[in-house]
Amino acid sequence: MNVTYGRISTAEQNENRQTTKGFKSFIDTCSGSVPFMERPKAKELIKFLKNNDEVTVNIIAVDRLGRNTLDILQTVQFFKANNFNLRIENLGMDTTSPFFDMMVSIMGTLAEQEKKTIAERCKQGIEIAKAEGLYTGRKTGTKDTRKETLEKHSDIVLCLQKNMNVTETSKLTKKTRATIYKVKALM
Repeated sequence: MNVTYGRISTAEQNENRQTTKGFKSFIDTCSGSVPFMERPKAKELIKFLKNNDEVTVNIIAVDRLGRNTLDILQTVQFFKANNFNLRIENLGMDTTSPFFDMMVSIMGTLAEQEKKTIAERCKQGIEIAKAEGLYTGRKTGTKDTRKETLEKHSDIVLCLQKNMNVTETSKLTKKTRATIYKVKALM
């Protein structure tokens, strides 16, 4: 049996490229810096694997496991220790390959470096915009009253009243987790 695991950073991103038709999919919406074992869909995946035999977990790339080399290697070791087969599509290999650990280590290091490079570029861009007077920073807070905020985000309120979690609510409403937590605190 084959399943897919994927990760998108925001609910606005499209998860379709990380799924395969006919395969059960587990897609987390979180930063790559969140450890794999702490992700809601990753936890569901592990539970599924423990209750099913001979399952191969397909992932399009190592960076879907995370952006921290140590966490990626610990995740792979967990899969191997529990005899769960993991296949990484863009490498064309799975845990049975003799070169799997080496390639995952290299690709994990590259994923971590890419995260640092992105953060550095953002920081440089902000500094340039500040110097040119084009960046004043993020506006904090809102001037809306509690009632206005709850009315403005009535879709979030409905989801939370139905006991949906933040990830599900974010996917359904296409709103950020921060907004959902803000609404949740006001309810």
